[in-house]
Amino acid sequence: TRKNVLQYDDVMNTQREVIYKQRRQVLDGEDLQGSIQNMLHSMVENAIHGHMGEQKHMDAESFREAVAPFRTMFLAPGELNLTDEELGQYDAEGLVDLISEKARAVYAKKEQEIGSPIMRELERVIMLRVVDEYWMDQIDAMNELKQGIGLRAYAQTDPVVAYKKEGYEMFENMIAAIQEETLRRLFLVRLRKNEEVKRERVAKVTSESGASDGTVQKRPQRR
Repeated sequence: TRKNVLQYDDVMNTQREVIYKQRRQVLDGEDLQGSIQNMLHSMVENAIHGHMGEQKHMDAESFREAVAPFRTMFLAPGELNLTDEELGQYDAEGLVDLISEKARAVYAKKEQEIGSPIMRELERVIMLRVVDEYWMDQIDAMNELKQGIGLRAYAQTDPVVAYKKEGYEMFENMIAAIQEETLRRLFLVRLRKNEEVKRERVAKVTSESGASDGTVQKRPQRR
C-alpha cells in the first residue's frame, strides 16, 4: 500500500492541474464565451448521440428523452415536439444543429437583455462556483476510492490500475456534470436590479484542494 501511495497521488495531481488551470482562467478574467458555446454544443451532441446509438434516425420517444433536460433550460413548453415522420428528415448532426441553434438564440436573447459585459462576468462567476463545488466532491470521492482500492488485490486486480481507471471515469463524469450544471445555471439565473456580480471562491482551504501555484494556500493550524 505504501508503495502505491505515490502513484495514487500522481492521479490526483493530474486532475488537480486540469481543474486549477480552469480556475486560473476564470480568476484571471479570461473571456469564456467560446468555452461556454463549446460546452453547449458538446452537451447537446452527447444527449443526441447517447439516445440515438447506431440508428440513422431517432424515434419520437427517444427524442423526447434526449431533450428532456433542455425543457427546463432553453426549450419552451411544446417546442420541438417532433413526430417520427419529422425526425426521419434529420440525421444525428442535423438534430444537434437544430437544438443548438435554439439554445444559442435563447442565450443571445438573455445576453442582449442584461448586456454583454455582465454576461461575460456572469459566465466567470458561475463557472468558478460550479467548478469549486464539484471539485470538492471529487476530492472526497477519490479519497473514499483510495481507502478501499487496496482490497482489489484480493480479487487478483492491480489496485493502481483499478484506481487509475475508476478515477479517470469519475473525473470524466465530473467534467460533464460541471458543464451541464454551469449551462443550467446560466440559462436559469435571474439578476435583481442593481445587483453586483462578484467572483468568489467556494472551495475550502484544504491540503487536498491546494495547488502548487498558490491559488489556494493551506491555512496554518491552531492548537
